[in-house]
Amino acid sequence: MDFEEATKKVLETDDLYQFSQYTHDGQIYKTFVNTPQTLHELLEYGKKTRQWDEFIIYENERITYSEFLEKVNSVAAFLQKELGVKKGDKVAIAMRNFPEYPILLMGIVSLGAIVVFVNAWWTTSEMEYGFNDSSAKICFADKERLNVILPFAKAYGIKLIGIRSEHDNNVLDYEEEVASYPSKSLKAPNIDPKDDFGIMYTSGSTGNPKGVVLTHRGAISAVFSWLMMEKIGSYVYPEKVAAKKPSSILLLSPFFHVNGSHPNFLYGIAKGSKIILMYRWDPKQAVDIIENENITLIRAVPTVISDLVEEAITQNKSLSSLETLNAGGAKRPPPNVAREKKALPSTDISSGYGMTETNALGVSVSGDEYLENPELAGRLIGVLQDIKIVDENDKEVKSGEVGEIAIKSPANMRCYLNKKIETDEVLIDGWMHTGDLGFINSQGLVTIVDRKKNIIIRGGENISCLEVEGMLQKHQSILESIVFAVPNERFGEEVGVCINLKKKETLKKEDINQFLNDKLAKFKIPTHYWLSDDSLPRGATDKLDRIKTRKLCLNNKIKSLL
Repeated sequence: MDFEEATKKVLETDDLYQFSQYTHDGQIYKTFVNTPQTLHELLEYGKKTRQWDEFIIYENERITYSEFLEKVNSVAAFLQKELGVKKGDKVAIAMRNFPEYPILLMGIVSLGAIVVFVNAWWTTSEMEYGFNDSSAKICFADKERLNVILPFAKAYGIKLIGIRSEHDNNVLDYEEEVASYPSKSLKAPNIDPKDDFGIMYTSGSTGNPKGVVLTHRGAISAVFSWLMMEKIGSYVYPEKVAAKKPSSILLLSPFFHVNGSHPNFLYGIAKGSKIILMYRWDPKQAVDIIENENITLIRAVPTVISDLVEEAITQNKSLSSLETLNAGGAKRPPPNVAREKKALPSTDISSGYGMTETNALGVSVSGDEYLENPELAGRLIGVLQDIKIVDENDKEVKSGEVGEIAIKSPANMRCYLNKKIETDEVLIDGWMHTGDLGFINSQGLVTIVDRKKNIIIRGGENISCLEVEGMLQKHQSILESIVFAVPNERFGEEVGVCINLKKKETLKKEDINQFLNDKLAKFKIPTHYWLSDDSLPRGATDKLDRIKTRKLCLNNKIKSLL
C-alpha cells in the first residue's frame, strides 16, 4: 500500500484514530475522539499498553510503572495539601534528566497545574527572566540549578524544593518531604483538553526567550498522531511488523526540550515503553545501554546520533536491537543518512521536523524514501494536521514553489506567554507560521530550504542572533555587531559574530567570552569572531546586512579576531 491507502485502511479498521471536528476561535480543527483527552487520562491509558513492568531506568535505579504512578500521586498530593497548588498555578522544574523529572511533570499536570520547563543551561540572569516572565512561585531544582536560582529566589518569593542535593533550611528536601507523601486525600480537579499543561521556552528572533504555552489537547494530539503514523507504516512496510520487539527508549534529549518530553517520554507512556535515562551524554556508555537494555528507539538531535554511530563504528557494533534512529531538532547533514544506514543496516534511519510551538508534531520521513532523498523533511504526520506554503502576503503558492511553511493543527501552541503581538504574527486564523521556507511536491513531501528567522540551530539548541547581539552591545568597547550561523560538521551550526569596535579600542576573543560568560548560556557564546575596521555592511534601508556580512566573513574578506 502507499501512504494514502494505508491511512484509509487505519481509519476504516482502528477505532482509536477516529476523529471529529471542533471549533475554536471561529476556526475548525480535527481531534481524536477515542484517545485519552488529557495527560492525566494518559497515565491511566498507559496501564493498558505496558510492555514491561519497568518504566524508568536510571543507572542502578529501576522504577516500575505502578511505582511511578504512586510517586506521581505523592507529588500531586504534596503540592495540593502542603503548598496549596490549584488548577492553573505554575510550578517550575529546573534540573538534568533525573528520574524525578518525569514524576514531577506528571504530578503537576495531574492537578491541572502548569509545568514551567526551565532551561537547565540558563545563567542566573536568564533564569531570573524566565521566572519573572512565567510568575512561577514553586520550583523543584537539582544542586546546580539551586545555585543559579538562589540569588533571586527570595526577592521573587520562590519556594524551592531540592532534588538530590544538600541545602539549607530555606530549601525543602524532595526525598524527606515529597517522595512518600500520602496521597489518599488527593482531590483531582476536572481538567479540560483545552487547559494549559506547560510552558516551554524557545529562543526567537525577538531576543528574549519566548514562553510557548501548550495545552493538554495539543500534547495528546501529537502523541497519538505519532502512534497513528506507526500504524500507517505497518501497512506500507508490512515486512517490518513481525520483527518488532517490546518498545525500549533511550532518552537522550533534555526533558525541558520538546523532543525529550513529547516524542520520547509522553509517547513512551502511550506506547507502553520502558525509558532509560543517562546522567550525561556518553556515546560509549550509550552503546552498552543499547545492548544491555535492548533499546529499540532513539529520537535525538543529529549531533548526538552522529556521536553514537561513530562510536558503534569504532566498536564494530551493529546495534541490532535498534529499530529506529530518528533525528530531530535540527537537520541531519545529508551525507550522514547513508553513512548511518551502512553502519546500522538493521535500523530504520528516519527524521522528524516539528517545533516547540507544535508540540513537536509536523512531518517525518524514513526508509528508502529518506535514503534516496536525504534532503527531505518528510510528509505530514497523521490526519489532524493541514499544511500549506504561503508567500509574504500569506497567499498559498503553487505546488513546488518555495514559501513559508504554515501548519494548522490542534497540536499548535495556544500562544506565546505575555506576548500578544508575537503570537498574532505567527498564529493567523489557526495556522502556525513556522518561519521556515520550503516547498511541497506532488506526492505531498516537504523539503525545507531556509529560515526566515534570525535563528542559529546549534546541535538542536535554538539561539537568537538578536539576543547575542544585545549582550555584545553592552560591552563598552563594541560599537556594533552582527551575529550569524557558521557551518560546523558536529553541531550543524555554531555562533559567529562580526564586530566593529569604538575608536581606539582593542579586544581579544578571550576578553569578549569572559564578558559574556555570566550573561549567556555557554552554547550561545560565539565560537568564531571577525573584526571589521569600518562600519558593518548595511542594506538599502541602512539596516545591518546579516547575509552580506556572513558571506564576507566566511570568505575571509574580513579578518578573524584571535
